[in-house]
Amino acid sequence: MTINYFYALTIFHHVANTNSFTATASQLGLAVSSVTRQIDNLEQSLQVKLLNRSTRHLDLTHAGMRYLQQTEPILAELQQVNEAIKEEQIEPQGRLCLTFPSSYGIEKIAPLLAEFAHLYPKIELELFASDEFVDLFNEKYDVGVRLGRVEDDRLVAKFIASQQRLLCASPDYLRLHGTPQIPSQLAEHNCLPFMYQGYASKWYFHQTGKTQSLRVTGNLMGNNIEMLKQATLDGQGISHLPNWLIEKALQSGALVQVLSDWQVTPSLATDDGIYLVYPPTSRNVVKIGVLVNFLAQRLIG
Repeated sequence: MTINYFYALTIFHHVANTNSFTATASQLGLAVSSVTRQIDNLEQSLQVKLLNRSTRHLDLTHAGMRYLQQTEPILAELQQVNEAIKEEQIEPQGRLCLTFPSSYGIEKIAPLLAEFAHLYPKIELELFASDEFVDLFNEKYDVGVRLGRVEDDRLVAKFIASQQRLLCASPDYLRLHGTPQIPSQLAEHNCLPFMYQGYASKWYFHQTGKTQSLRVTGNLMGNNIEMLKQATLDGQGISHLPNWLIEKALQSGALVQVLSDWQVTPSLATDDGIYLVYPPTSRNVVKIGVLVNFLAQRLIG
């Protein structure tokens, strides 16, 4: 016999509280026969008598009292969950875990956290900074920031901002070593490449339908773009960094863009953006939508 335990439990609790099939039927808008049938099915499923019944009297058996007590927290928790889901549609609330690349989080997301908290005080943001790949299907995070392209078509990817990768160097470095005019001249310079999973990728140069690639070398490489930025500011060489990280240094003249007539990318792909990604089955989609809209408005560019 198939039984809907939550439905049967709800009816059982009403019967226990009213001591009446008729009163329960009236409260729930059911036929008395439907109430009786649900109690019968519940007792048959449990193979225990829950109610003592007579033509004039109805009360709980000892097993019925224990069952009532032990199932009260279950129904109460279900009610809380139902109410929370309803409230979330009106005002987003609860835990939302966001993961992002470290430098991007410090540079772009951290300055926005106070405003987000003011607008959505009931959302509890948990932040996890990592420059390693985070698998959202196997980790505890609800949503992630991805820079570049989103290769995993299982994820929902929401575009929030554009980005450019720029070649740059300090004025002191260029005075000492000269300024490259074409990509191949980078072979004569000390380049500071970013490493991913232990390897330094090629730099790809795009211009009017043609593409060149170059595996650059130098005396410093690493997997942290903040350190590469600092080394570039210190005049150690030429690096390939995202515009959102170096825009202030470019404006102040601390860094100078190199080969500005070429689009430079870390792969053959020329489309480059910043995305919020999450599994399509996420239970926190309302909160994610709020976060996506907020970041898209603040970070668009």
